[in-house]
Amino acid sequence: MVHQLNYSRDILETFGVLSSFNLAEAFWENYESFAVQKIKNANLKLRGALFYIKGLSHKQAEKELQTLSQIMPVIEKVRNMLEPVKGKEFKNFKDASEEFFETVDVLYESLIEIADVHSSYKSSIPVLKADWDSDADAHWDNY
Repeated sequence: MVHQLNYSRDILETFGVLSSFNLAEAFWENYESFAVQKIKNANLKLRGALFYIKGLSHKQAEKELQTLSQIMPVIEKVRNMLEPVKGKEFKNFKDASEEFFETVDVLYESLIEIADVHSSYKSSIPVLKADWDSDADAHWDNY
């Protein structure tokens, strides 16, 4: 079964919700219930997509990574904009936003790892190094 991955669409859609935060202060209660649910839904989609990301080829991961790399600076600006916001009334919104940002970070890092052709070799180095440096295998050093 082939799954169509639309990380960028979910992230951009949520970014639209996050960026209208400043405009919503006048009608906060209505906006909060809409925005928090929208952010949580996008976060669930992205977390679910993390399961399927393992099946991406290096080229597919590179393609997704290119799109996401363009979005990451904007996400960082929104994150920095929300960081100083204080107040109990904004707690749910901030918590949902922070969880979303963390998921995007995990997705981004996972895509970087999958896009790297040599990632499986790099991840095995610590395990193999102990074996390579063992006295029992020292005779291989002469080859």
